[in-house]
Amino acid sequence: MVPRTLLVVDDDPTLEGRVQDALPVCRIVAAGGVADALEAVRAHRPAVVALSVDLAQLAESPNGGGDGLDALSLILGEAPSIKVIALAPRDQRVLAVRAVARGAHEVCGKPIDAQELAGVVQRAFQRADLELEGRRLAIGDAPPTLRVLRDETERRALLDSLARSGGNLSATARLLGVSRPTLYSLLRQHGIRAD
Repeated sequence: MVPRTLLVVDDDPTLEGRVQDALPVCRIVAAGGVADALEAVRAHRPAVVALSVDLAQLAESPNGGGDGLDALSLILGEAPSIKVIALAPRDQRVLAVRAVARGAHEVCGKPIDAQELAGVVQRAFQRADLELEGRRLAIGDAPPTLRVLRDETERRALLDSLARSGGNLSATARLLGVSRPTLYSLLRQHGIRAD
């Protein structure tokens, strides 16, 4: 199984190791500031980002370039489908609320509880997977084997019903349980001529 990429944006160098311990199935990419985070988003295209929104930390970071809330907006501007988990101090509820208002998928309190973070990250990956699958289905990009199987089964049912009814379209429609206009549409769709 290919490991999922999780981008961790925080200037605490020990956080990367704690996150890796909590999520051994993830490949962790770390960034210490806003500029590094945007570069990592472009380079690695992670589905999930754990971002410190503690204003003081990122604003004072040597690789800074803005605060955590600015980074959140910039990351979502770069890749709107990314699920950003806001890492906010537990005693700064207003900061957590602001992060959610700017588009954070979920909030995880700091100091980090490994089990809580693991659960939040797993939910974020699941949500990203579901949204990706939804986008694929919305544009008709169902798995090819499923689409081919459906089309073949439908075509076979049409041909069998036509044969059983002796080519009578009304009887074929009754056998299939569809209206005649629907039958005509299905015949055209499958390139079947009923003469």
